[in-house]
Amino acid sequence: MHPFSVQSGELTLHGLTFGQGKEIVIGLHGWLDNCHSFLPMLENNTLSATWYCIDFPGHGKSDWRGADAHYYFIDYIDDIDDIYNLIDKLSVAKVHLVGHSMGAMAAGLFASCFAEKVKSVTMIEGLGVITTPSEEVVTQLRKAILNRHRIKQKVPRYYDSKQTLYQARAQVSDLPLDLVTVLMERNIIKGEQGWLLSTDPKLKNHSGFRFDEQQCITAISEINVPCQLILGHQGYPFVKQNLDKYGCYYKGLIVNKVVGGHHCHMQSPSECLQHVQAFMLQTGAC
Repeated sequence: MHPFSVQSGELTLHGLTFGQGKEIVIGLHGWLDNCHSFLPMLENNTLSATWYCIDFPGHGKSDWRGADAHYYFIDYIDDIDDIYNLIDKLSVAKVHLVGHSMGAMAAGLFASCFAEKVKSVTMIEGLGVITTPSEEVVTQLRKAILNRHRIKQKVPRYYDSKQTLYQARAQVSDLPLDLVTVLMERNIIKGEQGWLLSTDPKLKNHSGFRFDEQQCITAISEINVPCQLILGHQGYPFVKQNLDKYGCYYKGLIVNKVVGGHHCHMQSPSECLQHVQAFMLQTGAC
């Protein structure tokens, strides 16, 4: 395991790399997480590829976007640009994408736009995109603007110890405290008044715009690379709902289930890794 960084415009993005295989895998974490989400799956395991797990902007150790910028899902087009930039900096023709939750959605969108740069996509507890019906577009915009003003007025919350912060996150997570600790140790910093989150508060702003259902279907229909979905047995219901709604638009989507919840790749790391590496082998990539 080694740290790395890459410049993406004015932002410096940080991450961790694992393994030394010929094939290149880019790991994309979920909303409010960071690249440590892949730590249980990749650390101390035998890897058939070289993994680059990056912190999205505003997460982990990566830079925050500017004061006037936001993190609406449509703005993860910028993160798709960050993925494109990372592939370019690595000087490789094609990569495998492994994404969790929001990272899975970004991986799918990238594959839809740039299939020529992708060998395979593994989506962990994430499928398609979060959509809003066209008739609710004004309501969504209103909620986003009001929420933006609420976020601006919030003051940072400090914790007297790291353990107190970890316990607070564990209360709203599907993860036990030991895995919360693994994840959150990359999302906190020490301030003058105690410990606080290092994630950009604007990450909690509501998206002002989302794809509608037909746009989601169109994007999925343009994915022309092998895709698999890994679900946790106790995962988020909306992922299974999206599978029922959009699964038929993927070309030969493979679905595997493992023990665990939304962060099943942390709860069943060896099994998830086996699925990922077997899928790459099955598609003729390794």
